Amino acid sequence: MTADTAPISRLDLPYKDLVLTGFLGVGKTTVGRYIAEQLEVDCFDLDEEIETRELMSIAKIREQFGDSHLRTLEYDLCRQAALMRRAVVVIPGAAMLDPRNARAFADAGQIVCLTCELGEALRRLHLSSEQHYRDVTIRRRMLSRMRREYVITSDPQILQFDVTHLTVEEEADLLIKLWIGEEPDKARFRYGSPQPTQTSPKHPIGLAGKKKPLAKA
Repeated sequence: MTADTAPISRLDLPYKDLVLTGFLGVGKTTVGRYIAEQLEVDCFDLDEEIETRELMSIAKIREQFGDSHLRTLEYDLCRQAALMRRAVVVIPGAAMLDPRNARAFADAGQIVCLTCELGEALRRLHLSSEQHYRDVTIRRRMLSRMRREYVITSDPQILQFDVTHLTVEEEADLLIKLWIGEEPDKARFRYGSPQPTQTSPKHPIGLAGKKKPLAKA
């Protein structure tokens, strides 16, 4: 929290969860853990729970048992997570795209999709797992997953939070304020796809850009 605001404790939180989702590399797990530590609340990370339960990575589960088995695991654990209260819940974008999981959290808490520029997501991904990122096969899988999960940023029913130029502390501060019921900062939060970037018109250069002299009367 910032220095000019009173500290917020677990008792100040509403009886609902803060559900963070988004595409791979956006930093939802990092900020989720940070918020949980600051407020001394539970943090439920779906991918971590699945890997702990199955004793293998998400990629290995998908490779050995297929997507349908992974979807079943996600749905079972999402139903359990939706019963939690005053907790931070981190759900990957792919799992939140499943309507069953989205419905499970609809009444359980405030769902926020973290988003950022793709270049920033790639930079964060590289910093968090540089050794894995160097492996061509793993990098290809990560980029493929990122493309699949990016669809979540266009969901008109999920609040989007642009974290491109924010530190973890700044992200956490805004998310905690949202969690306790403050109005979202309109400069950072939105619903639906971002507005396309408006580029200024380019003036022609070279011979095409020279104006013809006015004819003399």
